[in-house]
Amino acid sequence: MAARSSIWLVLAGALASMGAGYRTPNFVIEAPTPEIAREAGQKAEQYRKEKALEWLGQEMPQWPDPCPLRVTITMNGSGGATSFAFDHGRILGQDMHIEGSQDRLMASVLPHEVTHTVFAYYFRQPVPRWADEGGAVLSEDDIERNRHDQLVRQILNTPGRAIPLRRLFSMTKYPPDVMVLYAEGYSVSNFLVAKSDRGVFLNFVHQGMGGEWDAALKANYGYNSVEELEKGWVESLYHARQQPSTQLASRPAPAPEAKPSERVVMRQTAPPAPPLLEAPRAIVRGQAADAEPYTPAPKAKDSQWWLPPAPGAVVPAGAATAGWQPVPVPPSSVRLGAPRVDTAPAPPRLGQPVVGNVAAPGRYTP
Repeated sequence: MAARSSIWLVLAGALASMGAGYRTPNFVIEAPTPEIAREAGQKAEQYRKEKALEWLGQEMPQWPDPCPLRVTITMNGSGGATSFAFDHGRILGQDMHIEGSQDRLMASVLPHEVTHTVFAYYFRQPVPRWADEGGAVLSEDDIERNRHDQLVRQILNTPGRAIPLRRLFSMTKYPPDVMVLYAEGYSVSNFLVAKSDRGVFLNFVHQGMGGEWDAALKANYGYNSVEELEKGWVESLYHARQQPSTQLASRPAPAPEAKPSERVVMRQTAPPAPPLLEAPRAIVRGQAADAEPYTPAPKAKDSQWWLPPAPGAVVPAGAATAGWQPVPVPPSSVRLGAPRVDTAPAPPRLGQPVVGNVAAPGRYTP
């Protein structure tokens, strides 16, 4: 016990030398100022309680060791990462870092990352990427959820970009187009939670983690296959239904037993850095730079999804606006003029050669 106390004294001294520190029952915060450190600590504890009640129906016990939480304030976009070490159903350690503008960190990024800790406590092992990120985005504010709702519609309307759900469910690493996993994961999670509650969603994910996603769907939602779920999900987006209010876990299941492992499993929540030369898109939240090679097969024209834009979205002029098939926009006419023939340049005119001194090798002659 004395050794553990001395460790925290050393940690507190290190934090004080780097910035402001703040301690709560479950977090040790490092931030640029005492005010930010205090706000982050209070918000982290608040979200820890709220998200556990929403997802599990009960609060989590106090962690034996507090989670380090590092806060970096920047104006270059917001995001976060949380790493875990799992060993035979135990969480050996966790570490959290959030970065961005202060208002977005407190309203959106922090609840996202705290939700990862709730899932880690419940499953005691790495969670499928789509569910881990989808459920975490579901914990964010309306601004971020609406961004992901608009993004998934853009993805489904782009030939070859969407990931079929059967492949999405089996992914353990990030695809190169990481925002597809985030947007589809959020949208499918939101769709399933709206059909029942968060406790049933956790049961479904736990049962499907063994690879039997069809059986898990049948048991929890009545769908016969992942493909049947996919059809119902896409149709729900087409009809542009309003997002449901928060569904609490009214029937929380007991935490599942983690699969035995012969080694410590490290898991981080931080996606690969997005390309710089890209149009603005929804902000990324969570998981590690271990992208899975993936080249989406282009869909046949007769199987291409078409979805209306999200409510309130601006539709560009000339965009398709009705039907399941993309409406082709005819190209504008081009008027060609008469061909132009460039005149070849006149050959250069050379004068008489000038006779002068010729330098011998290795010598200079003026």
